[in-house]
Amino acid sequence: MFTIDESIVGPELASWLKCWNIKEFTDVQQLAVNHGVHNGTSAIVCAPTSSGKTLVGELALASALKGDADALYLVSHKALAEQKYADFSRRFTSDQFGSHISVAISTGDREDGDIRSRLLISTYEKALGLLLSGRLRVSQTVIIADELQLLGDKYRGASVETLCTLLRQRKPKQFVGLTATAENPDEVADWMGCEVVHCAKRDVVLQQHICYAGQRYTVEFGQDEGSTTVDPTPSSNLHSFVRSLISRGQGPVLVFTETRNEARRYADEYSKQCNRDQKGIAISNQLELFSEPTESSQSLKSNAERRVAFHSADLTPDERNVIEQGFDKSDFDVCFATSTLSAGVNFPFRTVVFSKLFFTYRDDHKMSLGDYRNMSGRAGRLGLHPDGNAYLLPKNNAELAHANKLVAPANEKIISQLVSLSMRRTILGLVAAGTVSTRKEVETFFKNSFYWHQTQEHNPKLLEAIIKKAKDAATWLIDRHYLAQEDGAIQITSLGRATAQSGLLPETAGQFVDLLGNKGSQINDAFDDHQIGIIHWIASCPEFSSDTPTRFLPYPAGEVKAESKLFIQQNNLLTPLDPNDSKVIASVHALGLFMAGEGERKIQFVSRISSGYIHRLASDFAWILDGLSCISGAKELAIPQSTTNHLRMLARRIRWGVPVDGLDVLKIATRSRVPGFGRQRLMALTANGVGTIMDILKTPLDKLAKLIHGKERAESLIDALGQNLNDAAVPYAAAHVQAAGEVGLAEQVEACNQAIGTDYEDAIVELLRQELQLVVDVIDDGDRQNVPDFSLALNEKSLIIECKTVTKKPPLIDKRAAWEVVQKSADFDKSMHRVTLGKPDFDETSKKKAAAATDITLVRHEVFMEGLVRVLTGRLDAPSFIDWLAEPGVTELDRLPGNPTFVASSASQK
Repeated sequence: MFTIDESIVGPELASWLKCWNIKEFTDVQQLAVNHGVHNGTSAIVCAPTSSGKTLVGELALASALKGDADALYLVSHKALAEQKYADFSRRFTSDQFGSHISVAISTGDREDGDIRSRLLISTYEKALGLLLSGRLRVSQTVIIADELQLLGDKYRGASVETLCTLLRQRKPKQFVGLTATAENPDEVADWMGCEVVHCAKRDVVLQQHICYAGQRYTVEFGQDEGSTTVDPTPSSNLHSFVRSLISRGQGPVLVFTETRNEARRYADEYSKQCNRDQKGIAISNQLELFSEPTESSQSLKSNAERRVAFHSADLTPDERNVIEQGFDKSDFDVCFATSTLSAGVNFPFRTVVFSKLFFTYRDDHKMSLGDYRNMSGRAGRLGLHPDGNAYLLPKNNAELAHANKLVAPANEKIISQLVSLSMRRTILGLVAAGTVSTRKEVETFFKNSFYWHQTQEHNPKLLEAIIKKAKDAATWLIDRHYLAQEDGAIQITSLGRATAQSGLLPETAGQFVDLLGNKGSQINDAFDDHQIGIIHWIASCPEFSSDTPTRFLPYPAGEVKAESKLFIQQNNLLTPLDPNDSKVIASVHALGLFMAGEGERKIQFVSRISSGYIHRLASDFAWILDGLSCISGAKELAIPQSTTNHLRMLARRIRWGVPVDGLDVLKIATRSRVPGFGRQRLMALTANGVGTIMDILKTPLDKLAKLIHGKERAESLIDALGQNLNDAAVPYAAAHVQAAGEVGLAEQVEACNQAIGTDYEDAIVELLRQELQLVVDVIDDGDRQNVPDFSLALNEKSLIIECKTVTKKPPLIDKRAAWEVVQKSADFDKSMHRVTLGKPDFDETSKKKAAAATDITLVRHEVFMEGLVRVLTGRLDAPSFIDWLAEPGVTELDRLPGNPTFVASSASQK
């Protein structure tokens, strides 16, 4: 350990470190400071797990945020993004940084924080989408790339490399890559133009043990040779082996399992021979408050009483939080977990056990070296343990041979996976982002890639093949009108831009466009009758079935039941059903039941899809549906906005797993962290006639507490439903004020953002009148009764607009208020389109009704302001704004023409 030298790090950074309770630097932290990472030096930092790499990244973040730079922190998993968001929100919004620091998260599943935040935490794939859409100002941004070894991942590496190649071309203010498992950090650093900070020392010694046939081979991490001793402890019985470790003082113990079901089953079996414990009972009581009544939660509570836990994707965020707090306090003796617990988290386990080294779900069946490094790295925590231990328990000679390779000192070399990516999607995204506009520039992009950097030295002939593949992809995209070519320049079409923004494969987009061309009208006219058909179409689309799939369907745990096939066959299908495709049949049945609100235990029983996989499927299908809705907004397709609305609604139902009437309650409860309230308790309320916001608020507290099993939970739910809600995916207010400042209208825009009631109507009218082409006439002057607020006209098109703001419970505009404009304008000319402008948002029932309406538009405040500010700043012409407002349904931002206010300028991106 090294004493922090204020003369090197500077007094300000030394003061921050003191506030963070950092008194000494580890070896890698001192090396990073010596290289100037805290002063803007770009570097690839390679050091073992538990060596302090995260703080190196935080030093760079602190320097950026104290200056004038933005910061982007890239992570490998959504759960890790959530953890960093919570950590950084506490660390970088404290008094020492000032209130001007804003922190945001963007993972696809969650979008929180201002769209122009100073510090953004994102997954690699989501960040690629943000970059391609123009959201990131690279030249002004310090970028920290955690778990950078993902570059070599078979499934995700290509997207990570595409992102890094674009960053390399656009030259970020600083780039810091963090990795524990890369054998060739020098090669990556040379490609990215970085320094190398390489440290082999692990601050807590990790002893690696291979137990087999009555012998134990022990070798210290990083060493070539170890020693063999006789080991009388039988390794064939996992539970006995773990108990022996705890009896020898080597707990807490973390046991990695292959599957979620395995983790829970092992925990159930192990806890049967353990006694209840006071600390465990306290955790179980917490889980009673924070858990939904599922089979998984019941098992979790029972095990916790005996100081035993399991950890997997089956747990809710609240359950994970309770369990992880127990880890931090060492209130558990043993935890059985899937690999989700290996990604960058730092819990105080003394020992890690690997009971299985060959996996059934991997193509080669073997645990990868990278996975082993990350998992074994959870053993031993600085300041708590003198050492860490990793025990490998091979079952046969083949596993023994693999175990010996895993404990060897060599790391895994990062090999480019760029050629495994969909070339068509890559080219489309590059053109959409303005990165390339000619075939020559396509070639230039690939010459900047890690693949090119690696291959030109070892096998330069392969480079010709990738250039040909790229050119063929461009030709394919031009032939199918995703791109247009004129005088040698390649341009994006409206369909191409929508496809690029969707993140879907162009092949998926093409099949969807064909589907809408053939059956679009009947789908739109009877959308509810085609929902299962759409889900089945998605399960069969290229996202799951192409040579370069982006998603994977799970295998059902057992033979698919006849009722699953019957469930699908009874619906209006849009593509033929393959009766032998068990994955498609089981997945579609599971999702159909899930969005209807069925209990997960029943879904698992009838579909053979486990709870964890159901939630993963729901996330994947909702993501694809959001992408399809984006494509449906392409101008040249002329698809009604109602189709887009229907697709968005279906995406929300699948993501949350409840019918429309329950969406508002569940979204608010989840975002407000109501303890132990999820889809299953919501459906229990619905079954008792208490499923909507108003139903709940009208229900006596004692009755509500009885229905959802807890007074504290009921009080929390009532409080959450009474809070002000802004359902915008990303808050745009600051971006709108900033953009309006370009034309001297920042005060007027801020007034619209802040005002309510009649003040809101007045502020909107004043702002609209700043655009001289628009004719605004106030109708409700305070004297006339029961009339709309104002009319808006341009040329031959006129709109009647009613403004609705809500501050009371519930904080959503209901169906009655949303449709009041129709009643108030009953004696106005029918050619004048009716619009309700709502703040903060409309409830889901209103949105569903609007999707089927032909005479009304619902537009949320922030969406309206985005359109109007685009007009006022010259990003959009006024006639297009009026046409957009006049389209029936719920106004979709994706369908708004013009340049977004929140997109970085071209100058700031290069």
